[in-house]
Amino acid sequence: MNSHFFKPKKIDTSRNLILLPFFPQREYLKKIEAGSIKKKSILSSVMYSYSDYDVLYGFLGYSNLLTLLEFISRIREKNIYFLGTAGSLNPDLNKPEVLNVEKVFPGSIFKYFTDKEFLNLKKSDIPGLGNANGISVDLIQRENPLWYEGVKQMDIDIVEMEIFPLCWYMEKEITAHIVVSDIVSESGIINLNRKQIAEESVRGFEYILESIK
Repeated sequence: MNSHFFKPKKIDTSRNLILLPFFPQREYLKKIEAGSIKKKSILSSVMYSYSDYDVLYGFLGYSNLLTLLEFISRIREKNIYFLGTAGSLNPDLNKPEVLNVEKVFPGSIFKYFTDKEFLNLKKSDIPGLGNANGISVDLIQRENPLWYEGVKQMDIDIVEMEIFPLCWYMEKEITAHIVVSDIVSESGIINLNRKQIAEESVRGFEYILESIK
């Protein structure tokens, strides 16, 4: 990212930055937009600014996300809050539920980013918010039977695509909440109830606002 060929004009933000790759509750997303002080387009994404936090919405995958973060002034001084979705690898996590990620393992090419076995994230003291360990992969196609056999023996609850490279990029602990959106098993992926996923996404966002306050 620190290339002489890529030096975008920096954008000033508040100390708190909320990252939303996708938000399934459309009416609540309209409220986020309507309540913002300012709205700014950054590449294919949108920044909604409030007095004490900013929301960066609409990006796909870690490469898009890390490129967007290069536009943010003093990005590593920010408090980062990530809210995304993930597939469950834990049989006990079999319904849509918002969880706090406590540590994340590198999968696929992310193993080449660092020699650490995993990266720690911020713990949560919010009552009623469960915890999970995750693994990040760069492509959903990695979640095949051979891959599944390799990870099911590990202390991993969920699989997703952005948290490990985001933590690596920030070089510090961040806050990451995920909503369980599907179940990953040997026989394939089972999608969960969309309405419940949307409801849990709202809970996750409001947990973040509670943390900021």
